[in-house]
Amino acid sequence: MPPAGTDAPREERSEEPAPGRGGAVWLTALALLGIGDASYLTVVHYAKVAPVCVSTGIVNCDKVVTSQFSVVPGTSIPITVPGLAFFLVALALAVAQLLRPGRFELRRAHFAWACLGLLSVFYLVFVELVELKAICLWCTFVHLDILLMLLTTAWRMRPPEELSPSR
Repeated sequence: MPPAGTDAPREERSEEPAPGRGGAVWLTALALLGIGDASYLTVVHYAKVAPVCVSTGIVNCDKVVTSQFSVVPGTSIPITVPGLAFFLVALALAVAQLLRPGRFELRRAHFAWACLGLLSVFYLVFVELVELKAICLWCTFVHLDILLMLLTTAWRMRPPEELSPSR
């Protein structure tokens, strides 16, 4: 039986006890860092300059960002542009959670978005390690950013009673 004054049982309503603002603030910071990194790499691509990074041995940002894998297949659009779009959506989801902390579907959407991001990371890391045999530190920062985003969103998917502080 639904609680008085509601139209749906508790589990069907979209409002749940808020997990606190800390996670949403952290997700906002991660999204902003990702936007900064992706923007820098996009500028580097269009300016046709080498990124500020080591370019010898396995750590070779220039080799990675100028490879055939650095653009969206079949286009001249740098792969950083979809990356920038990813972080802009992540920022919108994080800000929405700051504004509406009790909306569980926002946490769920952000978790799904981070999972999609991690799938992209798996592909990009494979390309770096197997195809190019070089690592870009700027790219690695983005990969870690997305991993932290996924871990944070997964943590925020816990049932609301687990998010409440212990009494």
